Amino acid sequence: DFPRTLDQRVYHLGLRAGEVANRIITVGSPSRAGSIASFLDAEPKPFRITSERGFLTITGRYKGVPVSICSIGMGHPNMDFFVREVRECLSGDMIVVRLGSCGCLLDHPVGTIVVPKACVAVSRNYDYDFGIGNSPEPPYRISKPIAAGFQQPDALSRVLSDVVNASADSFYSSQGRQTSFPDHNQDLIPTLLSSIPGLATLEVCRLSLPNHRLLILPWTTI
Repeated sequence: DFPRTLDQRVYHLGLRAGEVANRIITVGSPSRAGSIASFLDAEPKPFRITSERGFLTITGRYKGVPVSICSIGMGHPNMDFFVREVRECLSGDMIVVRLGSCGCLLDHPVGTIVVPKACVAVSRNYDYDFGIGNSPEPPYRISKPIAAGFQQPDALSRVLSDVVNASADSFYSSQGRQTSFPDHNQDLIPTLLSSIPGLATLEVCRLSLPNHRLLILPWTTI
């Protein structure tokens, strides 16, 4: 009973079986997807489709190996759309690498590649009374670290890897940015750093969701 269109496409990605590879790189913006797709083999000509919901998929081959590049935007809901719908278009193992940028909470230079060993989720607590700022509930919830469930390939041995990433549900409130709204997040960054050993990066797009059939590897650059 998985929802599909009359021509058997999943609703939001606009894909159907045969249009996406089992090896996938996800990015946030279409321009970045296009830049990566420029490295695909010229033949066969890459397949390209943009759904009505704005998801872009480019499927081709890299050195003869089938691969897809998917632009899925930002945030956990879009990642959820992507993971569940692309899984319904595939059989066999699926490997996903999320390639994007992130903020750094430690002193590392711009351009550093980060492959974290674990992720925590930072989410706004809707039981907190943000209007008055006086509540027994904390304004933000921090999950326990979720291990990536993989061994880092030798080819990535020179990147920043023995660290933890925090993935927030908002680019603003849940990342401690000060805006015109009463987000009560002044202490969020110090709380994250003091409560999560090894925390190095903070972003709004990725979650590590490992199991024996699926691995999402958040691969980011500072």
